Amino acid sequence: MRPSTLPTGVLVVLFILLASLSVGYAQEGTITGQISLSDKSGNVVYGDWVRVFLTTEPVAIPALELTSAQVPWERQSRINTGHMAFFANFRQKQGLPGYVTEDKVTRPDGTFTFNRIAAGRHYVVVTFPTMIAGFKCAWQIAIDVAAGQSMHVQLNNDNLALPAY
Repeated sequence: MRPSTLPTGVLVVLFILLASLSVGYAQEGTITGQISLSDKSGNVVYGDWVRVFLTTEPVAIPALELTSAQVPWERQSRINTGHMAFFANFRQKQGLPGYVTEDKVTRPDGTFTFNRIAAGRHYVVVTFPTMIAGFKCAWQIAIDVAAGQSMHVQLNNDNLALPAY
């Protein structure tokens, strides 16, 4: 019995297909991340089952004036109003063609992954109704994806788009 061999033409076609696939993957990148919030006691709570959006443009973040809030409920009311405005701004853009590249739901440890992302600037967005440890949370982080590279982002108290409390 003679070993089977593929005709040279078939081998050339397979080689070209593999080469074109690897070029396509090399022009894309990956974004990984983790969401967590430290509560007032300093305990880290992971953002499990949080919807994370990858967008092509930023969302307008409303300015909040909290220094003149005289009582805690007034501060909380202003924060809630800011979260609702951020969500409304996002919803206006969400339906536009090409605005949301992809969305994921975090795993129980707060991690998420976006694969095969085109090189360029993207925005990781988390908005209302996200709550962690009983607090509303919102993030918007710009990420520059390089071809063939994996980028990692931590979403936490240090980079919230709006205060959680």
